[in-house]
Amino acid sequence: MKTIKILASITMLIAVIVMMCGCLASEYKEYRYWLNEDGTGHGTIKFINIVSQEEDEKDVTATDFSGLIDDYLNGSSFEDENPHLTVTSKELKEENGMLMGYVTFTFDHFDSIGFYRFEDCDCAPVMYYMGSLSETFVESNGTYLGEGTDFPLLIWDHGATEFYLKTLVLEDVSDCHSLLSLWKTWKEN
Repeated sequence: MKTIKILASITMLIAVIVMMCGCLASEYKEYRYWLNEDGTGHGTIKFINIVSQEEDEKDVTATDFSGLIDDYLNGSSFEDENPHLTVTSKELKEENGMLMGYVTFTFDHFDSIGFYRFEDCDCAPVMYYMGSLSETFVESNGTYLGEGTDFPLLIWDHGATEFYLKTLVLEDVSDCHSLLSLWKTWKEN
């Protein structure tokens, strides 16, 4: 049963990545989770510097922006891809001259977001395996054990209730197109 929960969690995290797949991407992501005593909680995912990647050396910015608005912001694609999360808000904002995306959600149990702790042991650390992410570790308030290994694992002390992880999604955004100007125009209308 625990293996099924872990696989479901990994599937959910891959679905988060799918939100920004195709030609849409973000330079970084920040994941923040808050855990209640009963294992439920809430969280946010911040997509930093949302951009459009060229497709076959063609600028598809308008198509990508339309998909971002229609499928994710106003649509249910994120919710459909992440059935273990209950989305409470989605928004786009400008920060530091870049377009940011925020998804806020609740969850029924911490293992549904990919976290693991030994069953029946509240004294064990909380663990998160980053291997299902096609992202590079940047920083966390936990301890990253994956440096120089093929086993990218994060751990937090038992009793931790706040979890933070920042990842690099695109190392080079020089061939990408910002969606900020399109968002500004869309927001004014």
